[in-house]
Amino acid sequence: MELKANYKIWLEYKDKPLLGRGRYALLKAIGKTDSLKKATELLKLNYKTAFNYINKIESRLGGKIILTHKGGKNAGGYTKLTSLGKELVEKYEKAVRGFI
Repeated sequence: MELKANYKIWLEYKDKPLLGRGRYALLKAIGKTDSLKKATELLKLNYKTAFNYINKIESRLGGKIILTHKGGKNAGGYTKLTSLGKELVEKYEKAVRGFI
């Protein structure tokens, strides 16, 4: 018999779900690639869905978790995590470490 332990962890804000495994992975990928587009490609996630996730988190928190700059024809654009976005990543990782 093969047994496997499993759990789900998410962060809540004002008693509403805010950040779980998938949205954490999105923020982590943005932090790694400095690009929302590259993060969605890496995670095989629809760009519009990812953008909606970000908007939902920002709306609930009342603050920005990413900073974007459009690049134009010759690229140069980026998406970076704000200090609030980095804090969410750190808090999620701390919560997960507490259960492992």
